[in-house]
Amino acid sequence: MYGQERARALELRERYPHAREVLGLYLALVDVWESADPGGVRADGGSVPSSGAGEGRGAAPGGNAWLEWAAAVVLPRVMAATAAHGPRPLAEAVGGVGAGDGAGLLAAWVAGEELTPVERFLARATMRVVPVERRPESAAGRCPACGGPPQLSYRLASEDPLVSGRRMLACAACPHEWSFSATTCPNCGESGKRTVHAEAHANPPAASPEAGSASRTGPYVGRHGPVPEAMFPQLRAESCESCHRYLIDVDLGRDPGAVPRVDELAAVPVDLYMAEQGHTKITANLMGF
Repeated sequence: MYGQERARALELRERYPHAREVLGLYLALVDVWESADPGGVRADGGSVPSSGAGEGRGAAPGGNAWLEWAAAVVLPRVMAATAAHGPRPLAEAVGGVGAGDGAGLLAAWVAGEELTPVERFLARATMRVVPVERRPESAAGRCPACGGPPQLSYRLASEDPLVSGRRMLACAACPHEWSFSATTCPNCGESGKRTVHAEAHANPPAASPEAGSASRTGPYVGRHGPVPEAMFPQLRAESCESCHRYLIDVDLGRDPGAVPRVDELAAVPVDLYMAEQGHTKITANLMGF
């Protein structure tokens, strides 16, 4: 189930030194997810809990038995993996989190309550293997299955090289993905004010006015189409000039081996560029970028 994600994370960890730590942690989390609940059956041979047992703060519809199971089984593994393989600041922060009310933390995340960045990371990483049932929202750009916001956008490969593939959105709260307009902002619904930001070349001249800070190092991102020698030609950002929000877009036509949820984690230079331009991502990814 996680084979493609593991293989892609291993590949990108070698290709992108700037994302090595993040992808190393992601690989450790893949091991946790796979061992905790491969295909709906616990690795220890026990059956997954049935819904309907217990009540609690922000309980998911149908009860919070899943949350109690996840707090007891998955959350400790996520914390251990993060402490062992995460970037130092995150590992230290997780090490300072006590056992506490794990089920309460997960229920708060499901209910959309305000959490600290570390709590949000722990909840999202744990809930990856837990079915989340939420009331679907009708708002455009929200997940038709659970009502969550989009995490990223990606383009399917097209048979015609002159035509872009169909645009898909991937939910930040559940595994669902859905087709969406190629020219409409998923955040505010604006159309016609889309700007594409892509890597223009790997080593811009230091004095280039388009390069922003003269001390910038690494890939240069700007309002251009990607170039063949780009470090990550499959990645770009699509922003809305009305609400100033953006999503990372992964183009499978440029890299058929891309796995959108993994490739998006390597887009840190694009995220930094977008922050410099005053744009905010619709939803930070699992690692908080």
